[in-house]
Formats: sequence, structure tokens, C-alpha cells
Amino acid sequence: MIITLLTDYGLDDYYVAAMKGVILSRYSKARVIDISHGIEAQNVLSAAYVLLGAYQQFPAGTIHLAVVDPGVGSSRRRIILRTDRYNFVGPDNGLFSLVTPEPVEAFEIQPAAYLPASVSNTFHGRDIFAPVAAALAAGIKPEELGSSIRDPKRLAPLAEVTGSSIKSKIIHIDRFGSAVIGIERRQLNSDVLPRSFAVHAGGAVIEVQKRFYSEEPVVSGEPFVIWGSLNFLEIAVANGSAAAVLKLSCGQEVTLELG
Repeated sequence: MIITLLTDYGLDDYYVAAMKGVILSRYSKARVIDISHGIEAQNVLSAAYVLLGAYQQFPAGTIHLAVVDPGVGSSRRRIILRTDRYNFVGPDNGLFSLVTPEPVEAFEIQPAAYLPASVSNTFHGRDIFAPVAAALAAGIKPEELGSSIRDPKRLAPLAEVTGSSIKSKIIHIDRFGSAVIGIERRQLNSDVLPRSFAVHAGGAVIEVQKRFYSEEPVVSGEPFVIWGSLNFLEIAVANGSAAAVLKLSCGQEVTLELG
């Protein structure tokens, strides 16, 4: 049984190791695979995007455990989502919005014998979510771990179409410095943007589209947009980091003018 881990914990502290220890102590047959622990701190939307890029590559039955949890210790719910292929475990803060676009079965995790008697207010990854993931891997049903709910939290729409413009924001910056915009290919009628398009991001105006990063002409430092592998529009820079060159950051507003 595979359990994936996605967090904003980084690898400098004990947090990830503690979660893995809990899982393996409770179900030693589990295979724990890291998706990422380099999510920007408390950036739920970026985590949702990274999870979207990885979750479908795993076999049916995989449990996806994701913890990017600014509301840890508060009244926000702890949930399990069950689809035809996967279970998702984590905080109810919209983290799973992009991977579960259709209605799914949702359960609010309740106190049970599978959880420790004492739970930290600051480390639910270790004390709640890891034990629940281990229980699911061992064959325990979500119904035994929580009560059914109908309204798991969802993130706000990533893009708003107004006339000939689409307003969105930067939802993720990858390790190469490319900035992913919350505009999807399906929202446009063509893979090729019109000649008169312009992307406004911060103080920059980008008017060049490429099919692949090294498409000629390659001008170092020149920004362009490109459809990424998850079919979101990205801002990139030839031979450099768009985030650094254009001073871009997650959450920054972006407008695509179609002319």
C-alpha cells in the first residue's frame, strides 16, 4: 500500500521523519513516497497545484496525505476524501480542490482508537493525519474514522473571464523560476494566443508565446508565455528565472488581454 506525502515542512527539521515514523510504526508494510516537502510555507494553492501534477501517476488504492495547514489547531476540519481510485487525507482548507473537481465522498475525521490520546495543537500531521493514513493503508474504512460531510471546502475559481480579458493570479513558482498562472488551456479556443495578446504581471507586459523553451529566437532574459505540462499558462524567461527577473511571486495578480 502506497502513501504519498506532500507538505510545506521542508527537510531541515524532524517533522517529515516523525510522520513517516508514525505511519511505519502503525503499518510497517506501507510504502511512503515523497511528492514534495518544498512547498512555500502555508501556500495552500501552490500545494494544490503540485498535488495535481503527481497524484494520477500513482496506482489505484494510493493514499495521498497532504499537509499544508495554516489553520492547524483551529476549528477547521480534518478530512478524508474518497474517489473511485484514491483516498486523500489532510486539512479541509481547499488543498484538494484541483484533484477532486467532481463530487466525492467526504468524511470529517473524528476522535477514535486509531488516534493518540494526546494531540498537539501545532502538529496534526504527526498526531492526526499520519495515523489516519496508516489506518486506511491497513484496510480501515473512512466510515470508521470519520462522519460523512457534504461540503468540503473548495478554493475560489482560479480565473475570471471578463470580455476579452482573463483575470487570474500566479498559483505556483517552480524550481526553474517559471510562474504558473491559474489560466487553463481549456478556457481558450486555441492553443495559440492571438497576435495582439498581452499578459500583465506586476510591472511586466509579456507579448511573446512559445511552444517550447528553446524555440528560436532565444533571447536571454526575454520573458514569454508557454503552456506547461499541466495545461496551465506559464511565464518563463529564456536562460533564466522569470520570478527573479520580473520579481514575480505567488498570489500576484495577472491579466491576459486577448485583444
